[in-house]
Amino acid sequence: MLRGTWPLALLVGSAAGLAAATLPVGDPDLFWHLATARETIAHGLVTHDLFSWTVRGAPVSLDQWLGQLALYAAYALGEWRGVAILRVVEVTALVALIVANASLVTRRPLAAVLATVPALVLTRVVWVDRPELTGLVLFAALLLLLRLGRDGSFAALAGAVAIVALWANVHGSFALGVIVTILVCAEGALRDAAGRRVYVATAIAAVFASLATPAGLGAWTAPGYHLLSPPRAIQEWATIDVSTPLGAAYAATLALVLVAALLGPRLDLRELVVLVPIAFLSLTAARQAPLLAIVAAPLLARGADALVALVSPGRPAEALGRAGSLVLSLLAMAIFAMAIAITPTTLDEGAYPVGALPQLPAGDGLFARYEWGGWLIWRAPATPVFVDGRLTPYIGGVLDDYHAILEARPGWQDAVTRRHIRWLLVEQSDPVAVRATDLGWPLAWRSTRDVLIKVP
Repeated sequence: MLRGTWPLALLVGSAAGLAAATLPVGDPDLFWHLATARETIAHGLVTHDLFSWTVRGAPVSLDQWLGQLALYAAYALGEWRGVAILRVVEVTALVALIVANASLVTRRPLAAVLATVPALVLTRVVWVDRPELTGLVLFAALLLLLRLGRDGSFAALAGAVAIVALWANVHGSFALGVIVTILVCAEGALRDAAGRRVYVATAIAAVFASLATPAGLGAWTAPGYHLLSPPRAIQEWATIDVSTPLGAAYAATLALVLVAALLGPRLDLRELVVLVPIAFLSLTAARQAPLLAIVAAPLLARGADALVALVSPGRPAEALGRAGSLVLSLLAMAIFAMAIAITPTTLDEGAYPVGALPQLPAGDGLFARYEWGGWLIWRAPATPVFVDGRLTPYIGGVLDDYHAILEARPGWQDAVTRRHIRWLLVEQSDPVAVRATDLGWPLAWRSTRDVLIKVP
C-alpha cells in the first residue's frame, strides 16, 4: 500500500518545496551554524566558544555538528543558492513523509492530502536554513518507520534505530525520537508477546544510538534544558499565543485533533502512546507547535476519509496504475525542477544593520541585538559578539544582563560598566537606544531603523 502512495506524496511535497523556494536566505541562526562548520572543517569539532567575548572559551554543544556540516556543504557547493536548494529538498521530503504516513490509514488520496494541510500550515514557520529542519524530516521519517514496525516490519524498526543514530548528530531534537521509540516499543512489547524481544532490543538500541555522538551523554544536555526550562524571553520558545497566525492555526489543528479523536473510531493504545505525549509537548512552546500536526496526520486522515465518503459515497479509489503513477511522478519532478530554478541566489540582509559594518570596531566590547549575533559572527569576525542564537552558553548572567541593558531596566548602566561595553548596536526604538540618546551618548552611525552608539 505504501509503495503506491509515493507519487502522490512526492507531488504534494514538491508543491511545498516550490513554496519554500520563494523564501529568502537570511535566517539569524544560519550564520553561526556556517561559521561553526567552517571551524570544524579547519580545526576539528568546536567544543568551546570561539565567537563571543562574554563567554569566550566556555563549553558549547556538539549536538548539531553533522547538520552544520550539511549546511556548509550546501553553501560550499552553491553558495546561498546551495543553502536554499537544501531547504527545498528538506521541505519536499518532510511533507512527502507526512503524506505517506497519512496514506497508511486511508485509500482515498484526497483524505491523505486534506490530513496534511494542518502540517503544511504549521511547519511553514520552521522552513528555515537550520539543522532544526533536518531534525523535523528525521522525525517524520521515524514516525513512518515506527508505524510500519508496529504493523510487523522488523526491518522498519531497525531503520528507526538508524534514524535515531543519525538524528543525534544532526540536532538536539533527537531526544524526542528516542522517547517516542521507547513508548512505541513498550506498547509493542506488551501487545505482541512473540515480538517482545525485538521491541525491547529496538528500544535499547535507540538509547545507545543516541549516545553514539562526539558528546556522548552530554548530547542530552541541551534538549533537557529546553524541555525543563525553556527560555521564554526568546520568541520561538514563548508559549503559544492564539492571537497570532501561528497560534490560531495551532488552536484550529488541536480542535480538529480533538474532534477526530472523540467522534471517530476509538483510538487504541498504539496511537495514544505517540499522540498524547507529543500533543502535550506541542503545548509547551511556539517552536513545538508543528509537532502536533505532523504526528496527528494519520488520525486526521481517518476523519477526512469519513468526510470524503459522506460527500462522495462509494468504494475508495484503487491504487494508481502505472500510467497514473507515472503522470503524478512526472508532474512532481516538473514542480521540483521549477522550485530549484527559482531558489534565491543572494543573501537577504534586509533585517540586519549592514551599513554599520564599516564602523564596527575590532576586538571586544560590542553589544548587539540577540538576533544579529549569528550574522555578526559571519560578517564581522574581527568583532566578537555579546550574545547570539547559540543561547545555551549565555544562559544566566549574560542573557540576564542582555535583557536588562536592551530594555533599559533599573541598573542597566551598571551592567554596561561591569561588562565593559564600549558600543551599542541596536534599533532606534529599543529602550536602551532611547535612554542613551537622552544621556547624550554619541552616535557613530545610524540608519532609518538602527543605530550604533559609542559608550562614553
